[in-house]
Amino acid sequence: MDSIPDEDRRNRLTLLKNKIRDPQGKGNIDSLLDTVQALYTDCDHPAIKKLKNVEVYLNRYDTLASDIINLRMKTDDFEHIKVIGRGAFGKVQLVRHKHTRQVYAMKRLSKADLIKRSDSAFFWEERHIMAHAKSEWIVQLHFAFQDAKHLYMVMDYMPGGDIVNLMSHYDIPETWAKFYTMEVFPVPNTFVGNHLPFIGFTYNSDSQMLSGDCVDSKANNHIFNDKGTKAQVSKLEALLEQEKNNVETLEAKQRILIAQLDTLAQREGDLRDEISKYEKELTLLKHGYKEMQRKADMESDLKKNTEKLLTDLKQKFEEEQNRRTKEMNNNQQHNDKIHVLEKQISEMQEKLKVETENCQRLRKQTTELTMAKSNSEMKVSEFQTLLQNLEVQKDSLQIEVAALQEHLNQERKSLAQASDNQLMLENKLSSLNKELDNVKQKEGKTAMDNIQLSEKVSYLEKENAGLSAELNTAQTMYQQEVKAHEETEKSRMLNKEEANMEVVKALQTKLNEEKNARQKADLNFQEKERQISMLSVDYRQIQQRLQKLEGEHRQEVEKGKALHSQVEQEQQKKTILHSEIAQQTHELTKLKTKESQLAADLQQIQSSKKILEEELMRIKRNWQMDQLQMKELQDSLETEQYFATLYKTQTQELKEEIDDKNRINKEFEEERASLKHQCQLALARADSEALARSIAEETVADLEKEKTMKELELKDLLGKHRSEINAKESAINALKDREADLKRLSEQLQKEKEDLSRQCKQLQEELNRTSDNNDEIEKLRAKLKTESLLKQTAINKLHEIMNRKDFKEKPSKTKVSSIDLRRKEKDLKKLQQELSQEKEKYNYMIANSQKSIQDLNVQLNEEVANKHRLQMELDSKDAEIEQLQLKLAALNSETASLSSADNEGDDINSDYVFEGWLSIPSKQNIKRYGWKKQYVVVSSRKIIFYNSENDKQNTDPVIVLDFKVFHVRSVTQGDVIRADSKDIPRIFQLLYLGEGEARKPSEEPNNALDTSSVRSFEDKQPGFIAHKGHEFLNISYHMPTACEVCPKQLWHMFRPPPALECRRCRIKIHKDHLERKEDTVPPCKLHYDPSYAKELLLLATSNEEQRQWVSRLSKKIQKCGFKANNSNSDTSKISPRFDGSS
Repeated sequence: MDSIPDEDRRNRLTLLKNKIRDPQGKGNIDSLLDTVQALYTDCDHPAIKKLKNVEVYLNRYDTLASDIINLRMKTDDFEHIKVIGRGAFGKVQLVRHKHTRQVYAMKRLSKADLIKRSDSAFFWEERHIMAHAKSEWIVQLHFAFQDAKHLYMVMDYMPGGDIVNLMSHYDIPETWAKFYTMEVFPVPNTFVGNHLPFIGFTYNSDSQMLSGDCVDSKANNHIFNDKGTKAQVSKLEALLEQEKNNVETLEAKQRILIAQLDTLAQREGDLRDEISKYEKELTLLKHGYKEMQRKADMESDLKKNTEKLLTDLKQKFEEEQNRRTKEMNNNQQHNDKIHVLEKQISEMQEKLKVETENCQRLRKQTTELTMAKSNSEMKVSEFQTLLQNLEVQKDSLQIEVAALQEHLNQERKSLAQASDNQLMLENKLSSLNKELDNVKQKEGKTAMDNIQLSEKVSYLEKENAGLSAELNTAQTMYQQEVKAHEETEKSRMLNKEEANMEVVKALQTKLNEEKNARQKADLNFQEKERQISMLSVDYRQIQQRLQKLEGEHRQEVEKGKALHSQVEQEQQKKTILHSEIAQQTHELTKLKTKESQLAADLQQIQSSKKILEEELMRIKRNWQMDQLQMKELQDSLETEQYFATLYKTQTQELKEEIDDKNRINKEFEEERASLKHQCQLALARADSEALARSIAEETVADLEKEKTMKELELKDLLGKHRSEINAKESAINALKDREADLKRLSEQLQKEKEDLSRQCKQLQEELNRTSDNNDEIEKLRAKLKTESLLKQTAINKLHEIMNRKDFKEKPSKTKVSSIDLRRKEKDLKKLQQELSQEKEKYNYMIANSQKSIQDLNVQLNEEVANKHRLQMELDSKDAEIEQLQLKLAALNSETASLSSADNEGDDINSDYVFEGWLSIPSKQNIKRYGWKKQYVVVSSRKIIFYNSENDKQNTDPVIVLDFKVFHVRSVTQGDVIRADSKDIPRIFQLLYLGEGEARKPSEEPNNALDTSSVRSFEDKQPGFIAHKGHEFLNISYHMPTACEVCPKQLWHMFRPPPALECRRCRIKIHKDHLERKEDTVPPCKLHYDPSYAKELLLLATSNEEQRQWVSRLSKKIQKCGFKANNSNSDTSKISPRFDGSS
């Protein structure tokens, strides 16, 4: 220290050293060591250790922290003798120091309980007073230290006599009572000044006396020395041993219970393993059973098929027999067929016998299954005996539960004690609340006084301002008179010879009057100065009083805060007690639920075990029976497979003949279906064209309405702006010509549509004809079949009927029928060629019409863009006209007067039409793309945005909004997440109706309104299909769902049809309804409103300008916003230009 040359540094170091050495200071060495120890223990946590800086700190100060813990005072330095007393936060122990062998009282406090309580400052004060106070009446604190969980305070042990014990042995006379009261309640000089209470641990039966061997009785000259501490220590040790024994017995019981629970858990585990095994066997058996059932079903199906074949063959046999009666008996082929069929019948009868035998076998199996069922019932009785054993175990568990309930009752008693403590704390809280109310009343009085003083100060300031204003006027008057006097003197000196004596006299009289007036003004000025000085003195006094009152107010506020903190602490204590009670009740409910769950689980396991064993026995028997059946069925299968091969050869031959005929039919049907499909496509296209035409007619009608409105407005403006109106009239004439062209084109389209409809009708008629032809072909085919049958019969009878006349006629008929067929086939081919030609013509017509529609759409878009541009120019001109009208009105009014009324009128005019620079976002992400500066003009009907002032002069607006604004407000950080926090006070939001917006068509869609964060409530998102306000999402349903437009199903288990679902109203439809452009889909029930709302974010140049814009726009909204337009619908339609003209 002495070697340091710098005095300033040396002084600072000495101050630091004094603070470290000061035992009562906060920067003491002990407190610094405590902080190091606490910081190390807090950082020594696995979650915090992951931080690199913390890990470096722990590695560096590891040895130092362990040295601090080992070298400082700790609990290992003391021997525990006994517990003196217990309290809410811990206990007081009697200890002996190991090295000095001195006896102390060690107070142990729990850190967790101290943190929960809000009055931890009291313990600091207790420690500080006991450590540093030097008084006989305060117990001396020797050591104070801590560990991870507890705080320790080692103080003097006051053994003393036990008043309770003394009263039990002796009758205390009046003199003894006087002595002890004087000893316990003295009035020394140390307590006169500050009235401190006694500080130390609380008095109980062990420490009711402060001084020990001072029992004195002068009446009988006997001295009684009650030294019963050893007897008490022995009693306490015996009690301790008893408590230890009790604890050991309880622990032994607990271990036994845990062992029993473990055995039960093992039993449950074994049972579960057995159940899982049984379940596996069950599943295997079920699988085998299902396979057997499947095979049995297959066999039954085969049986049914054979029976059907038998019936068919019988029918054929009967038919053949009928034919045989009609035909001659000499036909050898028929006889052969009959023999074959008879053989088949005999074989089928044999099969029938086999199947009947199988049925008898199955019946035998059912009888065997009933026998197996009786065996399973025997096993059920065995399992019931097992169940009774488990119930005995359950009774033992219930006894244990009763013991646990007794333990619960004890905990409830402790809870009742806690509730009593809570009532005490609530009483304290009520008293503190009363004190708080008193303080609040005082605060109210002081606030009233402050208000009165502030009113007086404002009144004096007003008077002062008035006097200063009068002074300034008097000074200006005086200067004017002096100037006038000087001018008169100059003129008099110049024109002495020419001036008359009368003029001179008049001037002298004026001079005298002015002098008198000046003297009066001076006197007034002096009086005013005196008044001002008096007022300044009063003002200073009032300021001093105000400062005093403010100081008192602050003190009262601090007191109120202290009382609030105390109230909060009491409330925290109350909540802690409530939480403890809730936890204990929660634990109780948990125990009850566990008990009920265990009982339910037991019952479920027992029932499931019974069921599983029954199923096992049944499935085993079934399995054995199924194996026997398998062998028998395999034998029968081999025989049936042999017969099946024979049947297959016969059926294949018949199928080949049927397939040839079906192919011919299918070819004709495919051609018919293709023709039908083409017709449907043509009809759909015609419908779409009709829709397009109706849309075009609606647009034309809207254009005509707008045109009439424009013509009315143009007539009103003819007188003032003829040059502009001539230009606009030329544009309107051009539009009329274009409209006429469009009408002509629409008429041409109508004619073409009518031609197409005629062609469609012709095609339909041709299709009907082809369908009639198909019917004729089918009739011819039926005739062919009959003729072929007749032909075959004829060939068979050739030998007998060679000389008949019918023989010659029949072949001629067959020839005629074949010729007719060929002719009709030729006609069909011709019709098909004509149909293909008509299709090509129809496709060519559709292509031409589509091209013309596209050209018309392009022209229509151009016209709409031009219309938008002209409308925006018109709106900007309207705003200019309004400004000029207001200027004219201001010029016509009296400009000479400078009264406050005129100023108010100017403010109103400035609010009515105002303009200035604002910024809108370039794109949605403001941080990335920034803001775009715009020159904004607000008129009575429109809000117009220009890129610059030159654009305003050229009437080239970027955005035009109708004044259908809902509201204006300043934004918060939550509203504009991507904006800088500095810019938020300058940003405000406009919410307006979307139908009244117009933007420059030449600009890109990303600019202007779309980029100014105008967020529509109907923004289209990728992946969604918009239709009639719906936002359809592609989806497929695998569960049963129905279409809400048509009766068809909307789902399939494996291949569901393509479907759509609206994410707003949740309507479900087939995708084909939209692809076919059907009108059956209803509009969306949610948000289907063309006049949806939008929002626009605007950035002002400063905070003040933002406030001005918001206030002006809010006034405008009240006058002519959305609500005003709705409430006064008649007046809102009138243009402001009419008001100006009238």
